Amino acid sequence: SQPTLADVLRGFAAILAMPHTWGIVALALVAYASFLTLRGLWLGPMLIERHGFSLVAAGHAAVAVTLASLLAPPVLGRLDPGDARRRRRILQLTALTVAGFGALALGLGPIGDVIASILLCGLLGYVVLLYADVRASYPPSMTGRALSLFTMAMFLGVALMQWITGLAASIAAELGLPAYAVVFASIGLLLALGALGFARLPQPPMLGAASRPAGD
Repeated sequence: SQPTLADVLRGFAAILAMPHTWGIVALALVAYASFLTLRGLWLGPMLIERHGFSLVAAGHAAVAVTLASLLAPPVLGRLDPGDARRRRRILQLTALTVAGFGALALGLGPIGDVIASILLCGLLGYVVLLYADVRASYPPSMTGRALSLFTMAMFLGVALMQWITGLAASIAAELGLPAYAVVFASIGLLLALGALGFARLPQPPMLGAASRPAGD
């Protein structure tokens, strides 16, 4: 028989009751959101207002960024180191993206900002590793619901990050601060907080068991 709404809600509640879910959600809220916030909200305005790009030139840059975001996930997926080391790789890639947003906040000049944006949107293809991490973190009977919750967290994060960065830009304008520096620093900070939650909140017991030598 088809599950009822109550069954679905109980399934999600069971996942949320597992302590390691919250670290996964913390990074899910910001990883994909940082890509869409850069590519979909701030890239064009940043190139036009900060560097004087024409609409056509900014469009060319957006195409390059989009191509990087399409090509990178299959490559990063093939570089998956497996369950025991995947979380370390995820944190390393998140640290690189935080540094990249820091560089954008400081400003690298017209060409530098374009190159940094392309590299960032390529790096953010590591979201594919987050999906693999979710699959490895729950028993098979819970994987479907866990992936659904992860996906919902990602899209909730997109809305939240776009709202937060819009608010940050407004506050920066009122205070006479460089808006794009504040925006990109805010994205980097949110990513760092998400990574901190992913690293410090309870870890999946299944992965802990997989990473221990046999006989422990």
